[in-house]
Amino acid sequence: MTSRFVPALTLALVMGCGSAGAEKGAADLTPPTLTDAPSARVEVATVSLIPAVRRLELPGEVKASADANLAAPLGGFVEDVLVKEGDSVRRGQLLARVDVASREAQLRVAEAQAAQAKAELDRAIALADGLSGQARLNVETQAKIAEAQVELARINLRRAMIVAPFAGKIAKVNVEEGEVVAPGAPAMRLVAVDPALIELSVSDIDVAQLEEGQAVRFTSLASPLVVDGVVQRRGVAADLGTRTWSVEVAVPNADGALMPGMLGRVSLERTLSESGVLIPQDWIVTRASSRGVFLLGEDDVARWRDLEIEAFLTDQALIRSGLNEGDVVVSAGHRELAEGDALYVVRRGVCCEAGRVKY
Repeated sequence: MTSRFVPALTLALVMGCGSAGAEKGAADLTPPTLTDAPSARVEVATVSLIPAVRRLELPGEVKASADANLAAPLGGFVEDVLVKEGDSVRRGQLLARVDVASREAQLRVAEAQAAQAKAELDRAIALADGLSGQARLNVETQAKIAEAQVELARINLRRAMIVAPFAGKIAKVNVEEGEVVAPGAPAMRLVAVDPALIELSVSDIDVAQLEEGQAVRFTSLASPLVVDGVVQRRGVAADLGTRTWSVEVAVPNADGALMPGMLGRVSLERTLSESGVLIPQDWIVTRASSRGVFLLGEDDVARWRDLEIEAFLTDQALIRSGLNEGDVVVSAGHRELAEGDALYVVRRGVCCEAGRVKY
């Protein structure tokens, strides 16, 4: 009895195991459920219109607005030195006398000779009928020579007195009373420091931003002094050795706090647009044939926008076309984006305040 049911039981067990295995195999062949690709995590900023200002800062050196080495052209005995180093002098002020006494004596001699020549000419005119034409011509010539000698003596006397050609300060005195100096030897140095000049060497990129009469600001490196000035002169040609342009800035210096040789920095601002789109340069993506940015589309996907750039201002770019007020630009996480990529915004801000996004 028992032996008749064993094969049937075995067959049932085998069939049951086969059915379970088939169900498991079918489950393994079920295709997996597709899930959406992960969104790129980005930061965005809404573009606003702001003034676009180019800021420029250049190193400069203080120099005198006028600088002259003064001398007695004829040289001679130094009779008086009337100033010392550091003295302020006015234009036309007498600074030193060099051999004035002998020049005065030469003038008196010339004047006496001129008077004698004039008397002889008057006598010749009175005796006109008794003189030949040549004799009268000789007398007239001698009178003119005597007059010229007087004028020459007066010039030499003026040149024996060293006077200030402009108002300024005595920077150096090279002579002392009692010395005998050679003709033209420097006697003293006079400098004018009000206004003071700031000398700049400017590149071809920066010189285009400077114009005569433009307002600038000078900051001294030697002191906390900050003073406003104007561009007084802009060179018309580059120095062939340095390929830079010479620019002079004039700043008021009534108290003489700025002295020739001091160093500082000249800064200026120039408004390029009263209301423009200005964005950080690192938002811009450069492609083979264009430059642009990614915008946040209405469907939270990346949208490419070509840009035309007006100017680069330090670390920012002034946009000529391609962006409008209210556009939302991807400001971080944009380097690996492609058109149509899904975006997940982790932070929003407004562009820009002092070149930075305000969150």
